[in-house]
Amino acid sequence: MSTTYRLSCDCGNATLTAHGEPEVSLYCHCGSCRALYGTVMLAGTAWRDDKVELPEAEHIIDYKMSDRDMRRFVCKTCGVTVYGRHKPGMPVIPHSLFRKANGGELPAELAPTLHLFYRDRVLDVADDLPKSDGGELMGM
Repeated sequence: MSTTYRLSCDCGNATLTAHGEPEVSLYCHCGSCRALYGTVMLAGTAWRDDKVELPEAEHIIDYKMSDRDMRRFVCKTCGVTVYGRHKPGMPVIPHSLFRKANGGELPAELAPTLHLFYRDRVLDVADDLPKSDGGELMGM
């Protein structure tokens, strides 16, 4: 049986649905992700396009970084980031949306499996996950 995740921003205006399993759940420490998501590291899941139903265009703002091929899609009403798109091109859904839909907890099956660009970190993380200096653990 396949799992379905129904997710939304804080106001419920921008909704998305993810089906099955993500391609990867990870932490990314690169400067680009930190800048795009406005955080010390990205905690998110990457999904194939055929496994995600994205929000209607009229409910989101598409923000493109001026110097990189990276995009962040936010709710027009409350400003919450609902997903991003960058290397390798799949929708990346922040863990925060899954936590919001699951009583504040990340579903166990979505636990991160690795750290990317750990050499660029601004915060040390003491866990047993593989820590890649670059993107080599993802073939980047």
